Amino acid sequence: MTQLSPHGGALSPPSPLSRQAPTRASSACPATPHPFNGQMLLTLQIAFRRERLAALEAEMTAACEAAALGAGSPTRATCDRERWNRTTWHRYLAAAMRLEATYGPRLRRLRREIGQLERLKTLLTVA
Repeated sequence: MTQLSPHGGALSPPSPLSRQAPTRASSACPATPHPFNGQMLLTLQIAFRRERLAALEAEMTAACEAAALGAGSPTRATCDRERWNRTTWHRYLAAAMRLEATYGPRLRRLRREIGQLERLKTLLTVA
């Protein structure tokens, strides 16, 4: 394929020898370690998943409370669970059972991943 120069003329295609891989530093000076070693990366991944898990749990709890108290309820009533009657608790639990299909798989997956990452982190600590 012919390439055009900025002046409108044709340029010859570049030779394969002109593209050489960058040279590596000599082995005399050691490479600096990556700032995120295996332990640190696993710690960050665990923290990220715990934050996501907490956010999903809070989202599900808020949805259950909204279903239990109704749309026009004051926000202060959600903190006053001691004053909820049997009917309110039944609505809360019914909403939790309905929402389990939506939130349950994601919550279980995150808990499973956190457990796996924690076990892997323990293995790296022992090794």
